[in-house]
Amino acid sequence: MSEQKPENLPPIEETLLAAEDESKPIEQIPEEIKTVTEAEAEAPETPSETPPTVPPKVEDTITGIAAAVWHKSKRVTALWSINQNRNSWIGVSGLGWKKLANNSDSAVVALTMLASHAKQTGSNVNLREEAGQIKEMYVW
Repeated sequence: MSEQKPENLPPIEETLLAAEDESKPIEQIPEEIKTVTEAEAEAPETPSETPPTVPPKVEDTITGIAAAVWHKSKRVTALWSINQNRNSWIGVSGLGWKKLANNSDSAVVALTMLASHAKQTGSNVNLREEAGQIKEMYVW
């Protein structure tokens, strides 16, 4: 397909070309195209309306906050996984069910192995929870 070019100039460009032609008077240029005077350019426009005062929703104020929290000397009491990609959970004493990080396959596998070892041996664990998921785990 060949690219077609417009045959006529848009009306605004015709007017600008007419302004450059000295044989035509400048009064034919529409007001919105004329340049502003130096005094108008220096005077900044101030807003005339006040900003809206609608209170933000609770969801809007909490979005994007992901503080990391360390939970120390906890015990893994239960394990749960299903035949879905990156869907593994652990039960932690005093915290309940926590999802293991699902940012990569190797992260889920490594954290699941650590959690199962901690459950089997009854070892203490230190967990870093971020955005509702366990992102880091130390087994003692």
